[in-house]
Amino acid sequence: MKSEVLEKTNDIEEVLKKIEQEGIDYIRIEFLDYTGITRARTIRREHIASAMKDGVNFSAAIMDFTMFDTYVPNPLHGVEAGDFFAIPDPDTYVVLPHRRNTARMFCDLYDENGNPWAGCPRGVLKKLLKEVEEVLGGQINMVYEQEAYLLKEENGNLVPADSSACFSSDGLDIQEEFVQKFIETMAEMGVETEQMSSEFGPGQVEINLKYNKCLKATDDQVTFKQLFKHLARDMGMIGTLAPKPFNDLAGSGLHVHISLFDGNKNLFKDMSDERGLDLSETAYHFMGGILHHGKALSAIGAPTMNSYKRMIPGSWAPAHVCYGVGNRSVLVRVLEPRRERRFEYRGADGTCNPYLLSASLIAAGLHGIRQRMDPGAPLEEDAGALSNQELEALGIDWIPRNLKEALHYLSEDSILADSIGREIWQEFINVKNEEWNQHFYRVDEWERKLYADKF
Repeated sequence: MKSEVLEKTNDIEEVLKKIEQEGIDYIRIEFLDYTGITRARTIRREHIASAMKDGVNFSAAIMDFTMFDTYVPNPLHGVEAGDFFAIPDPDTYVVLPHRRNTARMFCDLYDENGNPWAGCPRGVLKKLLKEVEEVLGGQINMVYEQEAYLLKEENGNLVPADSSACFSSDGLDIQEEFVQKFIETMAEMGVETEQMSSEFGPGQVEINLKYNKCLKATDDQVTFKQLFKHLARDMGMIGTLAPKPFNDLAGSGLHVHISLFDGNKNLFKDMSDERGLDLSETAYHFMGGILHHGKALSAIGAPTMNSYKRMIPGSWAPAHVCYGVGNRSVLVRVLEPRRERRFEYRGADGTCNPYLLSASLIAAGLHGIRQRMDPGAPLEEDAGALSNQELEALGIDWIPRNLKEALHYLSEDSILADSIGREIWQEFINVKNEEWNQHFYRVDEWERKLYADKF
């Protein structure tokens, strides 16, 4: 116990030293709610030591807010629920280069007794990562690949910021100032990028981060979510990770690459694999778990009404629960054997809470390993081109067709509920059901005009 106290004291002293050396006056302490929205306070430098030791109180009720900033009916965390305490993680301390004399730290959430709060998504991810080490003797590596649009306002409407073509040099040239500023700022914040491209839609870009240990990779995705919007706004544009911002243009997905290493040994790799994919049994079982929980995972990775307008057959987005090699129509894509052994979960988008997504993918994978779940044979065809009869013959299910259906499957998934915690599971479903109600029953101008004209 004494060593833990000493370590914590040393961490606080190290952060205070950096704050002094870098001339920081303000520190943002941040965490994500269940909708993936960042909640935060700004702390003056003279108060950060006590914040790191004792935490900063927030009403627990904030976790029962929807993306519309409305409060859910019959919340688990009502006005009587009291507070949790956000304690900054010193490992996440970074200066915000695009803000004046300001730094940032992500927080873990604790209860009034100083114990990890059961409703903390980042805390649940950390708990599951310890379980991976105990069960598998290795560590999960991940990388998030995010597609996103740069928009501008024109005659009161939001339109793409440019008209560039897919993978075109023009797209990179037009947005050179933004892309380079984004990459340089990310680097200053300790996030390494590997490549960038002009994507399928005009004004759409993809900036690939470098793989890392799971917690760092997930923190990096949160940094991406924030910085993309902040820098675009600073430069007179609107940056959005919305999955389907336009009817007739490509959607924006979020792809999560997953691998398992013990030191330098890739535990997902087996060159004697009789199936010819150079994957280990551990990899197949992990992937089998993700497919087994695929419908419920949709609610976590694609948690908005807009999400399901992207995942339609023939759209390069997954609409079916299956896997394939190099196949971009499937939920889980195994990379070609000439590349390092890992696989890619393709069923998410930028509206998710990355901590909940990472935790849920790991929980599903661990379940698959424990139950030795076989994912079956890989799909070689375009899943979107198969008829319902062909899909049924292959034993391939559709992913949920809307958020309400996805939430139904999540509500029946006791394994995910127990793995991420019943408290998070219950309130996530409550929040998302309320968002469904508010969105589904809303009548907009397009619908009003349509029905006025026709009837």
